[in-house]
Order: sequence, then structure tokens, then C-alpha cells
Amino acid sequence: MLNSGPNIKPRRTFSSSSPETLSPGSSHPLHIEKLVAGGFSLGRLNGQVVLCAGGIPGEALQVEILSRRKGVSQGKILHVHDPVESRVVPLCPVVGRCGGCQLQHIRYEEQLSQKRLILEDTLRRIGKISDVLISPVIPSPRPYGYRQVLRMGIGGEPEGLFLGFFKSGTRHLLPVDTCFLVNDMVRSIIDSVGDSLRSLTVKGMNVESVEIRWSQLEEAGLLVFRGRVLTKEYVERLMEACSEIANIKGLIYESADAPEHDSRRRMRHEPIVRGTDHVWEAFRGLRLKIGFRSFMQANWDVFQLLGKMVEEWLGDLKGQRILELYAGTGPLGLSLANQGAQVTCVEGNPFAIHDARESLRINGISGCRMRISSVESYLLTVKSGAYDVILLDPPRAGLNPKIIERLGILQVPKLFYLSCDAPSLARDIKSLCEKGYTVQRMQPFDMFPQTAHLETLVELTFSTYKPGDGN
Repeated sequence: MLNSGPNIKPRRTFSSSSPETLSPGSSHPLHIEKLVAGGFSLGRLNGQVVLCAGGIPGEALQVEILSRRKGVSQGKILHVHDPVESRVVPLCPVVGRCGGCQLQHIRYEEQLSQKRLILEDTLRRIGKISDVLISPVIPSPRPYGYRQVLRMGIGGEPEGLFLGFFKSGTRHLLPVDTCFLVNDMVRSIIDSVGDSLRSLTVKGMNVESVEIRWSQLEEAGLLVFRGRVLTKEYVERLMEACSEIANIKGLIYESADAPEHDSRRRMRHEPIVRGTDHVWEAFRGLRLKIGFRSFMQANWDVFQLLGKMVEEWLGDLKGQRILELYAGTGPLGLSLANQGAQVTCVEGNPFAIHDARESLRINGISGCRMRISSVESYLLTVKSGAYDVILLDPPRAGLNPKIIERLGILQVPKLFYLSCDAPSLARDIKSLCEKGYTVQRMQPFDMFPQTAHLETLVELTFSTYKPGDGN
């Protein structure tokens, strides 16, 4: 069975292997020491690191070596000789082939523990940070069925188009029927989209992907198709095929020639819209507009918990001067302004700022300014002492050195850094601490159960002491 995981065999006695024997195709017993960033399990053979997907710390495996590069070997599990108690049968039949879920073979409670250990290990190795207490990971209320944004690839066959996800580590599309990370209503939409696409011939369609955006508030969603369709008539055929899908309030087609993060080019490629181009979602008592060109959180339930914790850490919000960078549609900034803070939201995507301004109007919020700008450019206009707190939610790559340098000059009393990538977080915290900041507390959130991803909120405060000052 595809969903039964690696073969479970009786425990074996380990034998040593020399580095010379770790050649592609060779098989070796391996004891798993820990999980590392990306969810890979790590073991050692005569001091040589071997990484493989699907292991759990404490297990004895038999692995086949697939490749070896820069002293690290990549392996594939052949057998699990000594499974640990936390190993479970994955729910999804394509785990291990689809590139989405890395931890579905681990009981959920243990996933939370392992993610905290990965974060701790990454901070220590990359950031040289070992004296920070990391709070236990706050779990997702729903380990499955939590995703409200899901993008699927679209492939072509002679009999029609099909939906799929990319195979792990490749750009080859794996046909799939469903995904267990979305709720039943979205899974029904996936079924309907798949049926609709199968009715379309391949020639000239060139549809590359579809993104489903689901609103819990409205119990409805959008279908956003992207590709290089040859003519508008083909787009109309696509939309007509999907026009009867239940609980879809808008169909959008956007040219794939318009890069997602290049707003200037995107504006020259006008989308084709049937119905509406946005959803509304509730956040901390507010009603927020999220257009299809704006970033939308995939796990809204956990994001609500994160927003609540930001408020608790800030304390009395009245009069606090807060700058939110990478603000998106501004859910955090709007909710803080709604409770009396003076907030400036900075975002480079003009579509997101347009949504945020509409949310300001609908909710009647004052004390919140919206600015379209890159973070680097805006920080150059900020004077020391202008803000009490800066909120940072950068993309996965983290902060560039110019931003860190500017934060060191501004010496803002308090930074809240929200990260979705442990290695870039560790690197940036190390740099910020060298500029005079000190980590006060760290709270991880399980925004993406069954995967290796982890969202982490960090509070840093500025002090005049810097490491190496000798004071």
C-alpha cells in the first residue's frame, strides 16, 4: 500500500561502514539521531552525515544511498527495523512522492516536539544562540483540514487536463485526486475542478496552475487560474467549464507572464474576472478584504492565535507608536489600531494596500496609515525615536543586510519578528543581537501541521550593550 510508509522489519544489529562504501546504490543500517530543517532525518555512518526523508529520531533503518555531495549523503529508506512509538500510518496515499507533507508519518503531538527541537538546533548551529527559552509550540486547532489557500499544478494529457502536485524535489507533476490539508468543502471543489478540466482539450489551453482561496467567514472561495493561454476565447472556455462549481464566488485568470512579486509588470497584464476578485475574512473582531493578488494566510485559525499573542505581548496599546513592515493587507496593524495604537503599515504590493484601505473604511478604524513602499526605502525616511515598536514579517529569505543595518541605527526599543523559516531567523537574530538587540522571548506556532514548516514570533529589545564592548 502506498500509504503504509516504509516497510517495518525486525530490529537489526548495526555494522560499521567506511566512507568509501557510501556509494550510490549501496545499502546500510542507519540510526536516526534527529530531524533537521526541511524535516529530513539525520544519521551518521562512521561520522559521515546521511539524510533521508521519513525517519524518526531513535529509529533503526536500512537505507539506500542515492547520492553524495560535499560530505553529505542522501538516502532512501528501504526498511524500518525498529519503529518508535510515535510512528503512524500516513493518511495520504502519496506521502513521500508529493513534496508537500514531510511529517505525516509522525503522531501530531510528537510533530510539535520535533519542530521545537529543529528550531532549537537551527538557532544553535546558525545563530550561535543557546540561552533563549523557546516556549512549547502552540498547536493548530486542526491538524488536518486547516489550509484555506491551496495551489495545484495543472498538467496535460491527450484526454484532457489534470490536477496535481510536484513530486518531491522535482518539477514533475504528480496527478492527485485530493488533499487532506483542506476541509471537506474545499476537497469537493478540488473534485469539481478536476472533473471540469478533464472536459477540456489540451491544445492551446496552456493553463499551468489553479489556486483555491477559501473564506471561513463567507463559506465561499475563489478559483485563480494562471498560465499562458493563447486566446481570450480559451479563457472563456475554461471559466465556462468551471462556472457551476458550488461555493465559488469568483473565477480569475491571470497571465503567468506577470510575476507574482513584480507589481509593475502585473498591472500591464489585466486579469480576466468572472464574479468577484476577493474574499472577506474575520480577524480579531474585524472584517478584512483579501484580493486574489494579495497574500493570504493559509491557516487562519493559527493566525488568529498569533494575533492574540502579539496583543498580549504589547500590553496596553493606547498611544503606542507601531510600524508594521511587510504588512500585506494589514490584519495585525488594523487590529492593533482598532485598540488604540498609532500604526503605520508598509507594504510594497499596491493591491494589498488597496485591500487594507478598504478594510479600514469598512471597519471605521482611525489611527492607521497605509504606505506603498519597499521596506528598505521606507526605513530610510524613519527618524530615531519615531516608533516604540516595529513588527517584521519578512518573506522566507529573511531580512537583507541593509535593513538590519538600518534597524541598528534606529535603535527602536522593541522589535517583533515573525518568521516562517528557522535558518533565516537564526541568521537575522544573530545579526540583530550584534547591533545591540536582545532576545526576550520566543513563541513558535504550528501554522502548517504535517509539514516541516514552523512560524515563530520573537520579541527583541534594544540595549546599549553590544557583544564585544567589554562593558
